[in-house]
Amino acid sequence: MDGCIFCKIVNKEIKSYIIYEDNVAMAFLDINPLTKGHLLIIPKKHYERLSQIPEEEMKEFSKSVLKILKLVEEKLTKDYNILVNNGKKAGQEIFHAHIHIIPRYGEEKLFNWTTHKLTEEEANEILRKFKS
Repeated sequence: MDGCIFCKIVNKEIKSYIIYEDNVAMAFLDINPLTKGHLLIIPKKHYERLSQIPEEEMKEFSKSVLKILKLVEEKLTKDYNILVNNGKKAGQEIFHAHIHIIPRYGEEKLFNWTTHKLTEEEANEILRKFKS
């Protein structure tokens, strides 16, 4: 897609630090890492969200993701966060489907999540939405 920075990386139009590449996926270092070794895994074809990837392509992409995770565990650490931002409200800034792999080495404070106690009413409302 024109103007997509990740498509430009796939096409080797922009310098990147590629960790892994096969026919369906590419993994490269994030240029604004949260931790050392923070990388992004993308499908080579342009899709805005992971849910838009056709099922057969997603199967192949998932195999690539698994290979990359094993590399991270072998070469960096067995502790990491996997983060997917789908949509602007979820923090997605580049609208090409991607997965963040954020290696964890110790006590890094990366996320400041505010939680609340799930109420019975809220749980039932959500369950109704999934069941309808």
